[in-house]
Amino acid sequence: MNNPLFFVNVFAYFFKVEQPVQIHQDVDSKSKRWHFQSYNLTISNIWSPFLVKAATFEDINGVSTAEVQLHLDKLDKKWLDIYPSLDYMIISTGKWFLKAAVYHENDVIVGCHLCPGKNLIELGFEYAYKKTLHYVMDFIKTSKHKGLIFFRTSTPDHFKNGEWHNGGTCPKTIPAKEGEVKIKDLNRILRNIELEEFEKASAKVANNELNLKLLDFTNLLLSRPDGHPGPYRQFQPYSKNKTAVVQNDCLHWCIPGPIDFWNDVIMEIVANG
Repeated sequence: MNNPLFFVNVFAYFFKVEQPVQIHQDVDSKSKRWHFQSYNLTISNIWSPFLVKAATFEDINGVSTAEVQLHLDKLDKKWLDIYPSLDYMIISTGKWFLKAAVYHENDVIVGCHLCPGKNLIELGFEYAYKKTLHYVMDFIKTSKHKGLIFFRTSTPDHFKNGEWHNGGTCPKTIPAKEGEVKIKDLNRILRNIELEEFEKASAKVANNELNLKLLDFTNLLLSRPDGHPGPYRQFQPYSKNKTAVVQNDCLHWCIPGPIDFWNDVIMEIVANG
């Protein structure tokens, strides 16, 4: 999946499968926490798609009734409150910034993205994304966090003949050949901003003895158009009508699937630095 935040409090390694106990769930069932008692290990999945304070107005299918209200200078307390206690942290964001939004700084509206008719300055999503990542990285690099922090770049999608909201599909069933799939312009813009802000932060964190690592799986995942749920975003989508037109998910990833490779890379870094 493409969850924005994934946190771990860990004091031992897994050696066998254990049934965890769910110890937290928010009112929307988006943020959850589980505890593995035998290993004294806690895993938290925190839903914070913008990393900063945001008010969203959309349904489960991503259909919005109003622009996102985004506060670019206020970190989201959902992850901020738990940050000091984490031994390992994987943080990411990305495509949510492409949504229509109104931007706030110092509690004042400064502009927007995709808001015609509102008499606001069109700043564009790049403005908000750079501001947010700079703010997040600035907070991390000045903190005294002693755990291992991963920053994962946003992942490419494989929508064809449309996008999420207008009938895009991803019918491929086998991996693509090297060079066959090119990164989309929007994905490249997001990734360039991410790499730029990470490089700025990483140049300074060493002096603070922070352990900040980059996870960039872009090239690997470009070759896996077969790794998305596609029409199977919902359980048994064709059970009532085999010719039904259903929404395709060509952004998130199947489990098991290509993201299993992420686990191998992460565990190698955790184990061997």
